[in-house]
Amino acid sequence: MLKLFNLFNIDEKYFADKKTVKKRFIKVFGGFLLIATAISPFTWIGFLFFLLLLFALGGIFLIEYYSDELDKKYKLYNFNNFRGYSYQIFAFTILGFSTTSLSVLMMCLCAEVNIIKSILLAIIFALPFLGIGLKFKTFNDSSLEENGEIVYDAGYEPNYYWPVLTICCYLGYTQCLYETSIINMAGLLISTTACFIWLTFPDKINKYLPFENRTKKGEAIYLAIALIIFFILLYQFTTIPFT
Repeated sequence: MLKLFNLFNIDEKYFADKKTVKKRFIKVFGGFLLIATAISPFTWIGFLFFLLLLFALGGIFLIEYYSDELDKKYKLYNFNNFRGYSYQIFAFTILGFSTTSLSVLMMCLCAEVNIIKSILLAIIFALPFLGIGLKFKTFNDSSLEENGEIVYDAGYEPNYYWPVLTICCYLGYTQCLYETSIINMAGLLISTTACFIWLTFPDKINKYLPFENRTKKGEAIYLAIALIIFFILLYQFTTIPFT
C-alpha cells in the first residue's frame, strides 16, 4: 500500500465497501430506531428525528452502497493524480444528499406550513443537489481534458459550482414565494433560472465565451459573473416594487 508520510493511503477508496456500509447503516439507524421506540410511550418526537435522519442520510448511503457499480460505469476512482479520486465522486456525493429535501418537506409540514408551499420549498432545497449531481457527465474529470490529454487546471469542479448554485437557488426561488408583485416574482424567477442554467451547463456556454472557463482564472470569472449579476437582479426585484 502506497502511503504518503503515513497520513494518506493513496489507493484507498473514497467510499466504503458494501459490508461496511451495511454495518454503519444498521448502527446509525438501528440505534435511533431503538431510542425512538423506547421513548414512544412518552413522545413521538423520536420517530420524527429517525425519519428526518433517514431522509437526510438515506441518499448518501445508497450512493456509497452502489459505489462499486458506479465506479465500473463512471470511473469514480482515479489514481493518476494526487487526490486519488475524481470530480464525479463529488457530483455523486452531492446527488446523494438531495434526499435531504424530504426532511425539509417533513419539517415544513410539521410546522403547519401550507402543503403547496412546503412542497415548493422542498423542491427548491433539492435543486442545487440535483442540478450538479445529475450533471455528473459534465462535472467530471473529462472537463480537464482536451483530445484525451489533461490540459486544464480546473475543469468543472462540482465543489465550487454547487455552493454558488445553492446561494442563487435558495435566495432567488425562495424569495419568489413571498413576493406580492407579479412582475417582481417573474423577474426573480427568470433571473434565478438563468443563473441555474449558467451554472449547470458550463460546458455548453463555454463555446460562446471569450475566455476558457475550465482554467482556474476562467472558473473564478465564470462563477463571479453568476454571483454579481444574480445579486444585482435580486436587489432590483426585492427593493423596487413593480406593479
